[in-house]
Amino acid sequence: MIVTFFSERLGQFTYFSLQIGEPLWRGKNVLDFGGNVGNILRDPNSTIDQERYWCLDVVKESIERGKASYPKAHWLFYNRYCFFFNPYGVPNLPIPDMDTTFDHIVAFSVFTNTTETDMLELVHQLEGLLANNGVLAFTFIDPYYFSRRDLYEGNNFQARLDLERERGNVSAIETQNLIKRAQDAKWFMLVNGNDLYIESEDIRPYEPERQRTCHAFHTEKHMKMLFPRATILPPVNNEAHHCCVIRRTAGSS
Repeated sequence: MIVTFFSERLGQFTYFSLQIGEPLWRGKNVLDFGGNVGNILRDPNSTIDQERYWCLDVVKESIERGKASYPKAHWLFYNRYCFFFNPYGVPNLPIPDMDTTFDHIVAFSVFTNTTETDMLELVHQLEGLLANNGVLAFTFIDPYYFSRRDLYEGNNFQARLDLERERGNVSAIETQNLIKRAQDAKWFMLVNGNDLYIESEDIRPYEPERQRTCHAFHTEKHMKMLFPRATILPPVNNEAHHCCVIRRTAGSS
């Protein structure tokens, strides 16, 4: 049985407006890549024009729900394979032609659930959709960063493992072993709560019904190496996510 994921997270607009340094988005074409049901529009601080908002997501039911809530916006189902979220999708499916360019492209908690290869491929495609002076901003999780000291004792990876332990997916001993294995890694993925892949994408073939979670972690230093033109910013708005901001200036490619 495949479970549909509907995001209940709010605050994405506030997060990205702070990271980009621009609170007024009226008159801007906005692509919310992996936007689920369009919760960025529900942020009380949002200044996005519904008619100039596009949402692209791999969860068909989310697109349908978002369209029902915001019929004036543009909603596109992106049938690309994604572990858990769209296990029957098409691997490596290109981003569809939307016949427009975008002033702002944002992706919140998208590449925190994909392989590094997918991230690099999709970011390259998204950059090609930017208008002159447009900006692409997407989030990532640094495993060794202490994001919420008010809520968690450990770093981001420890916080994830503590949550998996509460859910019964990993034991206390396994948690410590996973932390030791991941120590000093530049990037890694934690699949289904206890299956760790260190700087490797060779995920074993889980049947769609057994795909539950895939959490990707990248250090700030590694992301700067992957995206040398980007500005890497620390978390804001009580989030655990760092932000990678790439700007397209006139004449750049």
